[in-house]
Amino acid sequence: MGRLDGKVAFVTGGARGLGAGIVEAFVREGADVVCADVIDPLPERLGDAPGGGSLRAIHLDVTDTAAVEDAVRGVATEHGSLDVLVNNAGVAQPILDVVDTPDDVVDRVFAVNVKGMIACSRAAGRLMREQKRGRIVSTASQTGRQAWPGWGVYSASKFAVVGLTQVLALELAPHVLVNCICPGTMVTDMMYTGFGEAAKTAGRDRDELIAEHAAKIPLGRMGTAEDVGKMAVFLAADDSCFTTGASFNLTGGECVFF
Repeated sequence: MGRLDGKVAFVTGGARGLGAGIVEAFVREGADVVCADVIDPLPERLGDAPGGGSLRAIHLDVTDTAAVEDAVRGVATEHGSLDVLVNNAGVAQPILDVVDTPDDVVDRVFAVNVKGMIACSRAAGRLMREQKRGRIVSTASQTGRQAWPGWGVYSASKFAVVGLTQVLALELAPHVLVNCICPGTMVTDMMYTGFGEAAKTAGRDRDELIAEHAAKIPLGRMGTAEDVGKMAVFLAADDSCFTTGASFNLTGGECVFF
């Protein structure tokens, strides 16, 4: 028996990176998963996720509110319900001070990371409120708790994810539980890109910077998509039935404050 047997889950940004880890963990635990992403074509590897659940991939831009409404409604109609929404779609920014960040970067980061989360949560939240059950899990960041220089706009968008998590939890209680995950430095394409920019600026070797950073994390390593998948399963399963409005550190000790 999987911990998510019989659950229908809608995961945005699930085709790669942390999202793929969530998708694979959900399928393994028995959920019927719809993976929504802008990647086209979607990676074939998603069809190989083992487990007792099922997986279907659709193309979706979370900044298109009408498309989000149609996609969420379609999933609920096809499966008869929607039990879990995972707001994972997100974009990063080039490493820039806020005063040097152009409008197009600000607009893009907030359109995907904030407006996209609102659109998906609004569409799914209405359905879940009618069902009188459901879970919303969002991917925030440790930078949504403490800003990092050079990541100010991205950080602000993740602070917004934390704040929206709290207010949605209050507005959708008692039947819909809303929580978010705050990953630390994870092994993703975004991490390699960020350290590549930092290494270029500092005249350093990227891999050396990565190794130095990992060594400073109390648990001695960076996080993985599998780590995020495990926590997402916990928040989607019955284990977390008395948890809502919370932001969970998933940092290996890199971030230990609330």
